[in-house]
Amino acid sequence: MSNHKTFPMGAAIVLLALLFTLISSSPVCAASSVNVSLERALYSDMEFWAAEGLIESQLNSFRPFAGSEVGSQIAAALDRCDAKKSASPTCRRIAGHYAKLFQGDVEEARFPDHRNNTFLKPVETFSLSYRYLDGPFSVYNQEGLHYSDGHNAMIQFQSQARLWRAFSFFVQPMVLYNQKSGFHSIQPNPNPSSAPPNGWSDDESSNFDVRLHKGYGKLTLFNVELLVGRDSLWWGPAYHGALLMSNNAHPFDMVKLSNPEPVLLPWIFSCLGPVQFNLIFSELKDDREGKQLKNPYLYGGRLGFKPHPYLELGASHLVMFSGEGRRDLSLNDVFNILYGNENQDNKKTDSNQEFAVDAALTIPNIKKYLLLADGLKLYVEWGGEDTGLPPDRRAYVTGLALYKLFDLERTALHVEYARMSPSSVPGSWYNHPYYPMYYKDSVFGHHAGSDADDLFIEWSQDFEKFYYKLGFDRERSGIQTRDHTQTKNQFFGEVGYRLNDHSDIRLSYAYEKVDHVDYEEDDSRNNHFLGIEAFFSF
Repeated sequence: MSNHKTFPMGAAIVLLALLFTLISSSPVCAASSVNVSLERALYSDMEFWAAEGLIESQLNSFRPFAGSEVGSQIAAALDRCDAKKSASPTCRRIAGHYAKLFQGDVEEARFPDHRNNTFLKPVETFSLSYRYLDGPFSVYNQEGLHYSDGHNAMIQFQSQARLWRAFSFFVQPMVLYNQKSGFHSIQPNPNPSSAPPNGWSDDESSNFDVRLHKGYGKLTLFNVELLVGRDSLWWGPAYHGALLMSNNAHPFDMVKLSNPEPVLLPWIFSCLGPVQFNLIFSELKDDREGKQLKNPYLYGGRLGFKPHPYLELGASHLVMFSGEGRRDLSLNDVFNILYGNENQDNKKTDSNQEFAVDAALTIPNIKKYLLLADGLKLYVEWGGEDTGLPPDRRAYVTGLALYKLFDLERTALHVEYARMSPSSVPGSWYNHPYYPMYYKDSVFGHHAGSDADDLFIEWSQDFEKFYYKLGFDRERSGIQTRDHTQTKNQFFGEVGYRLNDHSDIRLSYAYEKVDHVDYEEDDSRNNHFLGIEAFFSF
């Protein structure tokens, strides 16, 4: 909130990333490919692959994955299935569904010299969805989509194209209808001490919107890509929420430099294992109020590596700075903002910064050691917001996942807890008088927001055609800054049926009980959510 220092560790991330860019320009030559959208089931399915020991080099904490990386991992998983002569449900799912869905990427991973240089897919995926809300139900991790009380409908499709081997393009148009209503269900206010804390706002306007939800172009040379356009990011190993960057906020326009496929560095650095990085820069053009500076810049960097097939490590850095009235920055000013270590309170070089380190341990085939399950994942993300070395005003996300529980194939149990309420300054996370860490009313990081914690539990099981999820989420806000802590308890369920390899239909329902609404002692509310979606891929 005040007296912000930057993090020298950010300089290390950038220097290593730049070094890695130069080194990685020769041994690997990835064809340009678009990213796989974060809402795809592929991401949770790939956790099963790792839990069964079918993939080892993939870094799960850099999302979204490029299609070329997905193709490489599918090819590796198929080879491992063949070597084990395994006909497990996971292997059948990979061979029967994903190998066909990403056939072009898999072929390019196996035969790099036989690439389809130029192509156009006018419709890669298509979906229809309907959602009904009874009350201002809390919607999160939906890429900033807002739904109104009553009826909501959405149509969207995705298209992609490649030009030669170097350029790829992606667009995701969307038609969204919200029933005209007196309030919308949107994200919590990052500052729990201000009103309205829940983001429940009056709006009598008609809500029919046609938008380009995502869209970008990529230039890929060797194994380094430059993305320019609008997309979502997720940094860190967590399943339900991340501290710095998640898909909770609306996709934002950015320039991103990254390596789409992890690579091994030469010499003694090979002990780091596969290495991957992201560097992003954006100008956020959304509505900001009061002292909040309009059109601020957002810079971010992430570096991750995998020194052992079971262990993944990473570090992330996020900075918001500049804005209207503070544009007259020299290169030296920018460098000091991003990598210095001095307080810059209320100066043109002021900023809001967050830093996090994370670790994830995935151990496959442990049934003989742990009778309960056959795969285990443990992870933690630890972050600091503001001053100190190490940074103080700390927050964390920690969790575990168990796979193939009770000898049931394709089952998973996720348990995750997050706390963004430091004892030193409880309301510091995502909050700043000039640079709050949100975009279009939604925080970039964890949906619970500032001075909050969140407990998430989910059980899921996947059969050949049928799958389901059952879960619970408890979110508390105003833990230390308000007399009455607001508590949201959500109970949810989802069932789905695959009509064939390229289409499925999902039905979901959730009930939410909110106590101490707006931190009022005697105010409570019951909200309901009903949704149905049909998804088609080509």
